Amino acid sequence: MYKALYKALHKALHKTLYETLHKALHEALYKALHKALREALHEALCTKALHEALHEALHEALHEALHEALHEALHEALCTEALHEAPHKALYEALHEALRTEALHEALREALRTEALHETLHRVPAIFPITSTRASALCSHLIF
Repeated sequence: MYKALYKALHKALHKTLYETLHKALHEALYKALHKALREALHEALCTKALHEALHEALHEALHEALHEALHEALHEALCTEALHEAPHKALYEALHEALRTEALHEALREALRTEALHETLHRVPAIFPITSTRASALCSHLIF
């Protein structure tokens, strides 16, 4: 009987010690390997070459992103309707101003003062009786 009890206690103690030691050893090895791997990885990642490579890659990515964003912003700004219409408006205003010059007015007045035009305008009522009142009104407004 003592032998059976001894064997059962021995087996239970053996199993408990084995499981406890196994678990403690597993945790200790896990922590030690984790720490060693973390330090090795940290050391590998902190090399100057890796730092420079990451810096260069980040610089290129930022440069390209900024270039793209600025290109799109400028394209959008330059393609606005107001900017598209500005040259047309400037040209229209320049032509309008050029046509309002005194030299052009003088040339038109000279052309209207010619004898041939004067005679033609006085004959309009005889040729086109319907428009005689309009032609008379036009003749009265012209300075000859």
